[in-house]
Amino acid sequence: MEFLAVPALEPGLAAAIGQSLAGMDPWRTLGYSAETLARGLASPHPELTRYLAMAGDEPQGLVVVRYPWLRGAYIELFAVLPAAQGRGVGRAALAFIESHYRRRTANLWLLVSGFNAGARRFYERQGFRPIGVIEDLVAAGQDEVLMRKVIG
Repeated sequence: MEFLAVPALEPGLAAAIGQSLAGMDPWRTLGYSAETLARGLASPHPELTRYLAMAGDEPQGLVVVRYPWLRGAYIELFAVLPAAQGRGVGRAALAFIESHYRRRTANLWLLVSGFNAGARRFYERQGFRPIGVIEDLVAAGQDEVLMRKVIG
């Protein structure tokens, strides 16, 4: 597994990944469109780095990190594409991010949707701990759980 850091995704790849994400939770339940996701993935932002998890020429997943954020790095988007799920891509991606940011900061942060119990269990197994619940942050009636992992 190779991880490529890019400031923004090329439009065709952003569209393909945006389409995939729009059909997956949490984005599906939260009402994100493929176009909105693609636009965000293709737009450079000075505080965001996108890390593509690649197996050969095939994207396996994507991690978008905002740094700096609250004395740490904030994992703004974390996704393993459907064809790569269950193959250890998520664990490898989090290990890569932790290793990369450990030299710079003491904390990793993320939000996980309250309804996404499987993702929350995954993050807890990787050492993230819940800090608090934020109601109605992304969508009305949906809670987000702020999680933190101390890495430094």
